[in-house]
Amino acid sequence: MKRLWSRRLRRRSTVVFPLLFALVAVTGAWQGDWWSVLLAVIQLLLAAAVATVLVWPDRPPRPARRPTTGRLVGRAADLNRVIGLLGEPRETGAPAPKAVLIHGMPGVGKTTLARRAADAVAEHYPDGHVRLCLTDAGVPVASGDLLTMVLQKLAWAYEIPANPSERATLFRARVSGRRILFVFDDAQEPSQLTELLPNAPGSLVIITSRRNLSPQLNVHGFALDPLPEWEALDLLCSVTGLDGFTAIESSVRLVQACGRLPAALQALGARVADEDADLALLSPESIEADLGRASRPRWATAAVAGIAAEFGRLSRLERDALCLLTQVRSRSFASWVLGPLLRVSAAKSDVIATTLAGARLLEPAGRDDRFELARYRFHPLVRTFTEAHLNQDADLASTCRDALDRLRGVYLELARSALDGSAQHPLPGLDVAHHWIPETSPRAGAAECLAWIRFEQESLWEEVPALLERDRDFALRLVTGFTRPHPAAVTVAARTGWTEITPSPVLAFDYLLAHVRIGLIAGRYEQCETVIDGVRSRTRPELLRGRALMHLTAAEVYGELGWAQRAKRHVAEGEALLGTGGEPRLRSRLEAARQLADPYLDGPLPDDAYWRAMVSATRHHVHHRHRNVIDDLCPVTGREQGDDHRRTMLHRRLAQANWELHDQSRADVGAALLAAARHAMLAVLAAESTGNRWEQARGRLLLARALTAHGRDEDACTQRHLAEKLIADGGRPPPYLMIGDPQYSAPGLVG
Repeated sequence: MKRLWSRRLRRRSTVVFPLLFALVAVTGAWQGDWWSVLLAVIQLLLAAAVATVLVWPDRPPRPARRPTTGRLVGRAADLNRVIGLLGEPRETGAPAPKAVLIHGMPGVGKTTLARRAADAVAEHYPDGHVRLCLTDAGVPVASGDLLTMVLQKLAWAYEIPANPSERATLFRARVSGRRILFVFDDAQEPSQLTELLPNAPGSLVIITSRRNLSPQLNVHGFALDPLPEWEALDLLCSVTGLDGFTAIESSVRLVQACGRLPAALQALGARVADEDADLALLSPESIEADLGRASRPRWATAAVAGIAAEFGRLSRLERDALCLLTQVRSRSFASWVLGPLLRVSAAKSDVIATTLAGARLLEPAGRDDRFELARYRFHPLVRTFTEAHLNQDADLASTCRDALDRLRGVYLELARSALDGSAQHPLPGLDVAHHWIPETSPRAGAAECLAWIRFEQESLWEEVPALLERDRDFALRLVTGFTRPHPAAVTVAARTGWTEITPSPVLAFDYLLAHVRIGLIAGRYEQCETVIDGVRSRTRPELLRGRALMHLTAAEVYGELGWAQRAKRHVAEGEALLGTGGEPRLRSRLEAARQLADPYLDGPLPDDAYWRAMVSATRHHVHHRHRNVIDDLCPVTGREQGDDHRRTMLHRRLAQANWELHDQSRADVGAALLAAARHAMLAVLAAESTGNRWEQARGRLLLARALTAHGRDEDACTQRHLAEKLIADGGRPPPYLMIGDPQYSAPGLVG
């Protein structure tokens, strides 16, 4: 009783003490004259108030509030889709409860989405809500133990049978005829859920798992992908409490480094908010440093907790395979690369890759056009985590060099085979690769083999400097097989001394052709023009095709840059060299370059999907129809195919930034300017991935325009200086970056 009264007094002191003070004051004011009756009444009222506060019964305790779930930003469409799936019947089998499985990689937000979906439909299931995690400290809980936990949550007051089959029968009888909502989180195996799925209609089941178990469980499956760029940026801003324009460059880079995973973004935002850190000072390199430490900071541990848990479930061979795959330079790779890396068979390589993809540690990236094998790629956060583990494993790091040497040998053999092949015999002379690749006879001809070379050029570019020392002819043929620009060409040019090359009659023509290609990719246009002019005197018939390739490559590059006069001149030169005949593939490329150089020229669009989209977009761009440009480039950007995808995404981002700045209605000026700034910064990142400094400058200038219009003159000045430095370092810029362009009039480069 004494403890009870002390609690009450502490809780009600804010009311009791003021009333007591008023009672004392009134008593002290007693003077016994005519108003004594009034004071006595006031005394009685105050005393009654004090007594009422002290003896009034406590209010009944409120039910404990459920912990607040994570932020659900940018998942409205996904939430509606999950709720819609909950209303659809199962595809096969007898009538059963509605069920849906949400699956995706670690940290993508499956649990949060499942909880929000359950909250949205909870009122329709009045007989009970059961939420259960199917793992304990990363270990899957057995089905029998899960039945016991579910029965306890269903308020079963009697003894639970020890026999698992009796427990399952009791569970089904308990839920039969009732409307109960079940949420089963983090399922690992189908066997965990076999007995937990009710066999009678009326209930609702929501399951989350990193693996797609929907075919085995016969339930609807919903694949949850990382957030789109926009929603990921909004999530980071909401967690940090910053507006979209503050440190926009760092925000975009950090979102890309985190792979747009909600868990990683929330952990990073919490670090910024808790430590009051400057978001502009953070960088992807700092994130990689935090993840690479043996003792990670708390935020980094939270960001990769799910990845680390899934990584820990792998076998030793699977962990080694994942670590070694981080050393493959190509952005995507086929499963056969695990053969030379691990010295395993082709069948074993495919099994390992499938297992890693099932654990969501690798992402699917289409199929290999040459070998008809599935291709995979890394999520940025998974790659960073795995590279850190590789650096900490001394034994694996020591064997990494030998594994990469074996893979390089296979790459070079396949490249040589593709260059030597023909339509009838596309793969001659394979001696080593057949040990690792299941079928070495592609269905396509030589043209598709060359397409494979371009698709693998990140890995093949690394071999060019060493090949120039021991097999110069093959290295030159390999370089001339690349028809798409790539940033690695700048590194190759610096390492091989091609940055200072001058035309000379003693140099082989193949060497000059390779130099022109690398120079155009690296943005050294004046040097390339000098080399092209220097080979005009070489009129031998066998060199005419090489000279035509020089002019064709230059016309394509200048056409994409909008350098119309130079592009037209090289188109005319190439057409004169090819004449009326020539290879059909070169003729089609020449026609595409002609239409890129002259947007007003009508004609049939090219057959190649990339050039067809580029020609159509160029025709709209010359009339400033940016919305049409976006529509033309959307189908190409959705296919995720190597350099073509990155370059098309670059042009699309630039068009979207221009549309937000010029064409869109300004009902909400702030939202339009923020959208333009984000698109411009994403264009800068895309230009960096392709090594195009001019488009980097263009994106920064568009970003500066948006910042200036929003009143952030200091940030806009920083972007202008960065753009000017890129232009100064690159020699003569294309015409659209000149001061005379109306989009970049005065002052300086930005209006």
